[in-house]
Amino acid sequence: MDDMTGPAIAETSFTAAGGIVPLNFSVNPSYPGKFLLQSGIARTLTEGGTEYAYRKGAFYGLYTLSFEGMPAADFDGGFDYKTSAQAEGTQSLVNWFVNVAPPGAAGFTYKDPFGSEHAVSFAEDKLEFSLTDNGLYGGTVVLKEILGGI
Repeated sequence: MDDMTGPAIAETSFTAAGGIVPLNFSVNPSYPGKFLLQSGIARTLTEGGTEYAYRKGAFYGLYTLSFEGMPAADFDGGFDYKTSAQAEGTQSLVNWFVNVAPPGAAGFTYKDPFGSEHAVSFAEDKLEFSLTDNGLYGGTVVLKEILGGI
């Protein structure tokens, strides 16, 4: 009989091209996750009050990953805030946000807790995390995945 009482193995990771050390999280995002599908359509009114819509861009999905109990090693372990450098052989969420794939820059691959891979980028220009316990952090990361063409 299988023991189903143990903690789930963390499968969540970020990877990028170019030989960058991947970020393999020690904990998965909290479940259930949040996913928002955006149409890429903007609606507005003419001066005469008539509503019209136009395609502003491709449709996309926003993944809100909520982490609880993220170890400091995953959050900012080995990152030097003064020099914005990551310690060799280590990786952290802060380094990904500042150096590897900052908002508005190159994308990366997000592997979700179920093994699916998504080509994403950071959707927001901030990380908001709190120190929730001794060496543990909690907060959210919002990732954007383009799902269709214009």
